[in-house]
Amino acid sequence: MCGIVGAVSAAPIDPKLIEQMRDHLSHRGPDHGGIWLADDAQVCLGHRRLAIVDLTPEANQPFVSRDGRFVITFNGEIYNFQSLRQELSACGIPFHTRSDTEVLVEAFRYWGKQCLDRFSGMFAFAIWDKVQRRLFCARDRVGEKPFYYTTVNGSFLFASEVKSLLLWPGFRREIHYPALVDYLCFGFVVDPKSIWEGCYKLSPGHWLSVDVLPRDTPMVRTPVAYWDMKFQPDYAVKDWSSSILDTLQAASKEMAFADVPVGTFLSGGVDSSSVTAALSKQGCAVNTFTVGFEEQSYDERPWARTVSQLYSTNHTETVVLAEDVAPVFEQILWHYDEPFNDYSYLPTLYVCREARKVITVALSGDGGDEIFAGYLKYQRLGMRQDVERFLPRSLRQGLAGVANWLLPESNRLHRMLLHYGMDASRMLAEMMATGFSWTTLRSFARGPLAAILKEYTPMDAIEPLLRQAPPKEVGLINAMRYLDLKLTLAGDILVKVDRASMAVALEVRPIYLHRDVIALAQKIPPHLLADRNHSKQVLKSALRHWLPDSILYRKKQGFAMPLGSWLKGDLLQMFGQNKGENVLEELLEADFQQQLIYTHAAGGADLTSKIHSLFFLKHWFTKWA
Repeated sequence: MCGIVGAVSAAPIDPKLIEQMRDHLSHRGPDHGGIWLADDAQVCLGHRRLAIVDLTPEANQPFVSRDGRFVITFNGEIYNFQSLRQELSACGIPFHTRSDTEVLVEAFRYWGKQCLDRFSGMFAFAIWDKVQRRLFCARDRVGEKPFYYTTVNGSFLFASEVKSLLLWPGFRREIHYPALVDYLCFGFVVDPKSIWEGCYKLSPGHWLSVDVLPRDTPMVRTPVAYWDMKFQPDYAVKDWSSSILDTLQAASKEMAFADVPVGTFLSGGVDSSSVTAALSKQGCAVNTFTVGFEEQSYDERPWARTVSQLYSTNHTETVVLAEDVAPVFEQILWHYDEPFNDYSYLPTLYVCREARKVITVALSGDGGDEIFAGYLKYQRLGMRQDVERFLPRSLRQGLAGVANWLLPESNRLHRMLLHYGMDASRMLAEMMATGFSWTTLRSFARGPLAAILKEYTPMDAIEPLLRQAPPKEVGLINAMRYLDLKLTLAGDILVKVDRASMAVALEVRPIYLHRDVIALAQKIPPHLLADRNHSKQVLKSALRHWLPDSILYRKKQGFAMPLGSWLKGDLLQMFGQNKGENVLEELLEADFQQQLIYTHAAGGADLTSKIHSLFFLKHWFTKWA
């Protein structure tokens, strides 16, 4: 993994400025810092390297193609670079390094943008074409690697993290309020928005180009999709087990290649346990790393130990306590430079820190729940499909109305009945919005936040996605899988892991997001994935060849930490303090946050996520805005 940055401009670029922007990403690549400046100074590319494949200086970046025409700055890994190298070599292309970077740039030189269809990997890169005077930028299929971009006073800028862009003179530090609504509703900023006005993320599975005429303003083209998830269920297959196991083993073999030590994250859940099993079955001596808590209901160490013993791994455990939150919170704010509400970043950071003492690459089970329908909400969707068969919509709407009148919003039955009374698209949107509801925000919003809520709702982020996967055509379960891929993964899970792992210069490779695993999952009929009683059932059935039922069928915990109980005790003062000027008071009613803390501490409702959301946002404003 690495950090990339660059600029193309009508005016000459100061390379010292690009070096400063680059070194804001030094945590992503501590092994080398490189810079490349065009002869006319209109293009400058920077790179921070974490050396994984071909550790020699010849593989450093920015990297120039063998004919001198193309210059690349690249973050990520191309897992199938060896087979691509053989294919290109057969076409007469020589190589002078063993790096995937050289394979990538030569693949682009030979195939053009069609090379993207050939890559198995995670990546964000920019390639400058000296002849056509065009910058080509691309991001991997599901958004494992970040890519921010903006235009400022005739200059096009890009970087792995938005903090680098803030250093460019004239960058508009103005909040993009629809992005803030996304954060408060979903817990993250939805692609392609960023928290800053006029700044964007290149959406997963997209490329864009920037044309630069001599001494002219760069022309930024509209991003183009080169990949999307397409559901093609194959009802002829009766048993998917062998296909699933073979694909997982092949993916783990390809993704385990590195010139540095490799291990796995092991929570004791289905996905991480299967990754450990798959790697072990390749004959690898596996290092496994687990994070746990003193609170038994959140502690997954016993199950992780079971898997570790089953596959004889070299196992390391880390315990996170309430007192571990404060010492790293400023560091968290630095690395998560957009508002971010998935507070499992804390145990993620700690397990990455421990793993980095031993390994440089970790394989993970991230993506398994999204690709194979593993969350409990998929069972609720299975239930909804059953209910639709025997209850007419008018009766469902009537029950929802009664629930809305009689039951409090925090009541689980209230939420369930309310969902059953909605049309499918709105229900899916409500299930995705794990933070504040649009109605609640409108009740407490002030100033510019109140103004934007008159014209923007969470549905504005959901509807374009559901047009690509309409529930009436693909079914509720597949529609939610699509939303999870585009939102939960791209905006939450992958951001969390990227920032936490890069904070300690650790590369994390999610096996379940390998292109072949996703391609297989697209073919599995949704009724085999989840119903009212089960989630991820076809995957669990396959994995019975590798893992005991005590692992496969235990109650799902998810990767969480006991912040809710800590907020009633050790962390109550930290999260409840309201000293000094509070920017949130310009956007929300002054006592809104205090009301939430009081209700939570008194046991009136579990408001952990909402409290953390405002706490993080308040401190983010102080640091970045």
